[in-house]
Amino acid sequence: MKRRKLIGPLGRARTAGIRAMAAAIMGVVLTAALAGTAAAQNYPTRAIRIILPVAAGSTVDLVPRLLANGLAAELGQSIYIENRVGASGKLATVAAIQSPPDGYTVATMTAITHGLLPAFSSDLGYDPLKDLVPIVLLTATPVGFFVNAKVPVNSIAELADLIRANPGKLNYGTAGIGTGHHVTAAIFLSQAGLPQSAAVQIPYRGELPALTALMSGDVQFMITNVGKELVERGDLRILATTGQARWPRFPNVPTTAEVGYPNVQYTGWIGLAAPVGTPQPIIERLNAAANKALQDPQVQKVLTENGIVARGGTPAELADHIASEVARWKRLIAATGEKFE
Repeated sequence: MKRRKLIGPLGRARTAGIRAMAAAIMGVVLTAALAGTAAAQNYPTRAIRIILPVAAGSTVDLVPRLLANGLAAELGQSIYIENRVGASGKLATVAAIQSPPDGYTVATMTAITHGLLPAFSSDLGYDPLKDLVPIVLLTATPVGFFVNAKVPVNSIAELADLIRANPGKLNYGTAGIGTGHHVTAAIFLSQAGLPQSAAVQIPYRGELPALTALMSGDVQFMITNVGKELVERGDLRILATTGQARWPRFPNVPTTAEVGYPNVQYTGWIGLAAPVGTPQPIIERLNAAANKALQDPQVQKVLTENGIVARGGTPAELADHIASEVARWKRLIAATGEKFE
């Protein structure tokens, strides 16, 4: 049925009412937009908090603390670090997601919180692709396949053969179930055509006790990040590294891809992100400040000494990196048939 058009005073009144309502709505939207723009232009006016999902003293903790002075100098406000430990990084991530989107809370993303956990956790509590806005990829740290110096192998192919010949007799150390050390070792066994039971995982409460066990011979191999001095003095032997390119700390050691294990790849990366709704000008300001801080010669020196590779880049590049990481880990973890919770 054709709708009748109102004419006369009633029609004009209705039209005027609709126009007034539309104008009011547009006024609210415009006022909010102008307020957001003003806030972004004045940003920052107070201290900025960076939430970390790890305890003080780790590599993930080192990087933001190392960059804090440069960020503070560039932004004109102090930076303080809040270590919120628990649930493999979930607590810190959720706390950041629930913070006001005003640029005064910055989250630290890691290869665990936005790579491994989303690939196997049944109760993540957040969407790694949607619940935070990427700012910048700060650093990436490869790890190596290390064996106790008494283990008679010189390559990961030889390590696979030794495990195959001695099923269930070799132990490997990890910093805990579901860590990068654990998942990468499981993928190595899978890619080598070995069952997960072929080598026994010994989970420790942290990387340091696991490394101590490797040096003493309680475990025979471990995928981790250690200094050159342990190799140079003969305590450990390194077989391969897990980055896309050779690790500057061990430039003469081949990558896993070079020796036929392209899927055995792990990089402990660190990025910054903000709560959804943070104004884009603030994201861009934080991105520029972080990129500049990464270029400081003293920062570069300390990162290199710790085997850490500075990255930098755009928010879009970090978003692409996260999507790629989540998809890759899901595929590789599914192939192991292993549970990591």
